[in-house]
Amino acid sequence: MLNEENAPALARLALPHFGIPADAPLEFVKIRENCVFRVLDADGPVALRLHRPGYRAPHEIVAESEFIEALGAEGVPVADLLRTTSGEHTVTVEVDGLEVVVDAQRWVMAAGQLGDTDSAWSGTASLTAADFETLGALAAQLHQASETVSRTRRFARAPWDREGLVGAKPLWGDPRLAPGLSPEQTTIIDASITAVDHLLRDYGTDPSVYGAIHADFTPENILTGDQGYVLIDFDDFGDGWYLFDLATALFFYQRHARYREMADALLVGYRGVRSLRPEDEALMDAFMFIRGLTYLGWAATRPETDTAAFIAEELVPMIVDQAEALVRGLSPARARI
Repeated sequence: MLNEENAPALARLALPHFGIPADAPLEFVKIRENCVFRVLDADGPVALRLHRPGYRAPHEIVAESEFIEALGAEGVPVADLLRTTSGEHTVTVEVDGLEVVVDAQRWVMAAGQLGDTDSAWSGTASLTAADFETLGALAAQLHQASETVSRTRRFARAPWDREGLVGAKPLWGDPRLAPGLSPEQTTIIDASITAVDHLLRDYGTDPSVYGAIHADFTPENILTGDQGYVLIDFDDFGDGWYLFDLATALFFYQRHARYREMADALLVGYRGVRSLRPEDEALMDAFMFIRGLTYLGWAATRPETDTAAFIAEELVPMIVDQAEALVRGLSPARARI
C-alpha cells in the first residue's frame, strides 16, 4: 500500500526520469487517491504525483495527461506537464515489490483555491456572483475546447454515462449502499435511479451536451492568482454530460443564502462563452441531484472514512428528499434544503 513512509523513496526514484536530481528537496503535500510531493527544481517547483496502485490503470493516467495537453493547446488554463527524459508522460518505479506510476507538472503559483467545501456547505463562503460568473465562463471554455478536441480523438477513460452514473456498477459505487440510509430511504433512492436513467436516456448524448468533462469541477480545483484561474486535478475526467460539471461547481453551495444568485451567475458566465438551450437549463436541478447520487456511491465504497460519515450525516437527508421529489415528478430543487 502506498503511504507516507514508502512514498518518498518511490518519489526519489522517479525524479531523475523527469530530469530532476534524486536528492532535490522534497516536500510531502497530501495523500488520497494519489500522493503528491512538491519538489524544488532549478527551473521552479514541480508537483510530483504518485498514483495509488489499482486505482487507475497506466493507460488511464496517460489519457489524463493527453487530455490536459489538448486543453492547453486550445487555450484552457491548465498546468504545464513535464515529460520524462525519454518523452513519456509517466514513469513506473518500484520499491520492495510496490510498483507505482508517477507523473509530474509545473507547480501552479497561485494565491490559493477559489473555494472550499467546508465554507460552501456551512454557508460562510465569501464567493461573489462575479466569481461564479467567471467560473461559468471557465466551464464553458473547457467544454468548448472539449467539443473541439472530441471531434478528432477519444481518451481511454471510463465514462460518466448512464451506466457510469446509475447503471449496475456506477463509477463511484452504488448509492443505494451508502451508509446512513434506512430501508425506506434506500427504496426511495432506488426509485429515483430509475427516474434518472429515463431522464438521461431522453436527454441523449449529442456532442453539444456530452463530451469529455472534468467531473470534479469544484471551486477547490480552481486555483487563483495574478494570471487568473487555473483548472487542476483531472483525476476523475471522462466522457459525460457538460451539465454534470456545472452541477459539481454548485453542489456544496445549496444551503448558502446566496445560492440562487450564485447559480444564476454561473449560467450567465457560461452563456457568455457557450450557448445553453432552455431545455439544458431546465435540467440543472436534476443534475444537482445526480451529482448527489455519486457522493452517496463514493461513501458506499469508503464507509470507514470521515468523508463518508459527513455524507451520511449531512448529505443523505437532503439527497433523499430530492430523490422523493424527483420520483413524484417535481423538481429536486423543491427539496434542496
